Amino acid sequence: MKISLKRLLAAFALLLMIGWKVQPVPPEQVNTAETALQAFPGGKWLNGTFSMSNWWTYDGKQYVGNPYTRSAAFNFSEKGKSEFYLIIKTNTGYCTTEAFTYLKGTVQFTQGEQSFSFVPASGSYRGFYSCASGSNFNRAARSEELKPSKYYWSMEKDSQGQEMLVIRFSNDVSAPANYFKRAEW
Repeated sequence: MKISLKRLLAAFALLLMIGWKVQPVPPEQVNTAETALQAFPGGKWLNGTFSMSNWWTYDGKQYVGNPYTRSAAFNFSEKGKSEFYLIIKTNTGYCTTEAFTYLKGTVQFTQGEQSFSFVPASGSYRGFYSCASGSNFNRAARSEELKPSKYYWSMEKDSQGQEMLVIRFSNDVSAPANYFKRAEW
């Protein structure tokens, strides 16, 4: 199966628009109250997916990876500092495409609701294309890409009783959610 680089990039763009859309935060709604910061579960949180199928070379002699993986992570440190990571990788069995986003900034809390705004101050974007190495890139985030994103959060326990950070793009608890597990890296 041959997939063009242009179609693959279009699919990445669609995934990012659907799953990680940016919602601007009006400045009057942001409050960095210490009480909100203390209630928030800081630390490192990871959300990731992987394909249940595996890719082997067509002769069956070499394992070349999963056809698709995606992982997102937040690192919430003390004093409202935060980092965001997004990694996406596809593998067609012959060609690999990888995208890596890194953003660093602050977390601001909205008083009276369980929400936070991630306000990036800097970051970088990298792309790797094994079959089109001339298209590889590594660049700093542009100012127009450093926009605040608002998220609504809650805590739940998984089936093993482990704490999960649940993040939604809406304050509607029936809205789709992303589940993050505590992580170390």
